[in-house]
Amino acid sequence: MSEEFAKYEQLVREQDELFLKIETYQEVIASLQMLLHRHGASGLHLLTIEEILTTIHSSEMNFRTELLKMQTAKLLLSNKISYKSFFGGKNERY
Repeated sequence: MSEEFAKYEQLVREQDELFLKIETYQEVIASLQMLLHRHGASGLHLLTIEEILTTIHSSEMNFRTELLKMQTAKLLLSNKISYKSFFGGKNERY
């Protein structure tokens, strides 16, 4: 197995992990929104809820940015692997 292919497989595993993290953030945000829906303004400090939601959302966006960078690296690596495969390992571009 080539070094590039091993790196690609690692990126796929890392991407799967990031998808799970992002999904978890979305579930937590939805749960907090449902809590707010059930309780309304009574019994909850709305500014605190907003602060918590904003903090969680910001963290989710950080993971989404990381995912975008990883997907870009994965696509470039895939291109490199495909090019080498197509030209029988004689890749003069790299």
